[in-house]
Amino acid sequence: MSHAGDCIFLRGIEVSACHGVLAEERTRPQRFVIDAEVWLETDDYGRSDDYRRAVCYGAILDTIVEVAGGPHKSLVEALALAIVDALLRRFQPIDAVRITIHKPEAPLRGKFADVGVSLMRRRSVRR
Repeated sequence: MSHAGDCIFLRGIEVSACHGVLAEERTRPQRFVIDAEVWLETDDYGRSDDYRRAVCYGAILDTIVEVAGGPHKSLVEALALAIVDALLRRFQPIDAVRITIHKPEAPLRGKFADVGVSLMRRRSVRR
């Protein structure tokens, strides 16, 4: 991994989608809240102030919303991995990604403040 100390983050991305193990979760959309952190080296485009060479926050957001709104996943972990894979595939400058998916309306018995998963993956192939 290169510099990897620079991080772009998007927090609180809300998506309504049908993901989960239960039959009702396959047909009834529920709210997912997604946080993304991507590590990359920003010195090159940051010093030149050149937007054309930057990784666009909006493009990251669009990718996350597209994948999260896509085909049903039984496991939130599978959804997080699909988002990570899409970000690493679409944005070559990204060295590592952390995706956290909150499922605040998960159909669980009992009272809870939050439930979800957080996955971090690094690009395995050096550029």
